[in-house]
Amino acid sequence: MIELDFTKKGPLLFIGCHPDDIEYGCGGLISKLKNKVPIYVITLSKNQKNPNNKNLVEENTKSLEILGIKKQKNILGDFTTREFSYERQEICDFLWKIGKKINPSCVFIPPYDLHQDHQVGHDESLRVFRNKTIIAYDIPRSEKASKSVIFVGLSKKNLDDKLKALSKYKTYKNKNYFQKDVIVSECKANGVKVELSLCEVFNPISIII
Repeated sequence: MIELDFTKKGPLLFIGCHPDDIEYGCGGLISKLKNKVPIYVITLSKNQKNPNNKNLVEENTKSLEILGIKKQKNILGDFTTREFSYERQEICDFLWKIGKKINPSCVFIPPYDLHQDHQVGHDESLRVFRNKTIIAYDIPRSEKASKSVIFVGLSKKNLDDKLKALSKYKTYKNKNYFQKDVIVSECKANGVKVELSLCEVFNPISIII
């Protein structure tokens, strides 16, 4: 039997393509682990090409602080949203440089789903961290057929932390997937599959014991 205990080694590294990816996919897990192991976060794009997103960097900082991630452990890249495919090597080099400094024991990466940036972020993360335990998280709005096999049970406090963190993204407040009832329903639906009240779901890519 393989028991996944993310607190035994550390640090943990969470990689997102855009502001909000990590909180949406892993906010509950980070809340669960934040006082048990060092956690670093990389967001590859500040998503500033769209003038409507001018507050995203500040919102991202506030959101992650709710989950216990201070500024010094919150790393923002400056790659262009929806143009990652033209910047593959630069993204690879960026991740490699940071990864060498942090030396994480486990890396949580974007899913390979319908979003073109997620696909590049997923592949380049695999390339850089091939010698680490790698786990992909789920972003339901971009996923057509999730087949997750790791179910992380969340407490009400973990879910509340996730909701509070996501509420800092005023830029996205009118998005249908950002509504509180949608987020809660997703966590409940994940839990039904394994008879837990609330869950976030993940897929293992490589497990190093």
